[in-house]
Amino acid sequence: MAVIGGGNVAMDSARCALRLGAEKVYIVYRRSEEEMPARREELENAKEEGIIFKLLTNPKRFLGDEQGAVKGMECYEMMLGEPDESGRRRPVVKPGSEFTMDVDVVIVALERPPTR
Repeated sequence: MAVIGGGNVAMDSARCALRLGAEKVYIVYRRSEEEMPARREELENAKEEGIIFKLLTNPKRFLGDEQGAVKGMECYEMMLGEPDESGRRRPVVKPGSEFTMDVDVVIVALERPPTR
C-alpha cells in the first residue's frame, strides 16, 4: 500500500497500516526528506518499523480494475527547483521519469497549510 504525504498524519497512517498487516507500506512524498513536515521522531520511528520511503516521487494517477478497486499508481520522479513562497524548494517533474507502483490501497494524507 502507499501513503501519499510527508507529515505526521502520513507517518501515523503508514505505521498503523503496517501494524494491521499490510505486506509493504510506502510513503510517497514529492520532496526530499529534509523538506518533510513530519516530526523527526515520527520519521525515524517509521524507518525503524520498516516503512519504505519513495522520496522525490509524486502520483500522476491511480489505476483501477473493472470493479473500481485500486491496482496501481502511476508516478513521476521529481527534482527540487527554486524555493516556493513557503521557502521550501519547489518540486518539478523529471522529464521521462514516469513509472508504475503496484499497490492495492492508497491513503492520501496531505496536510493543508493553515488558513489566515
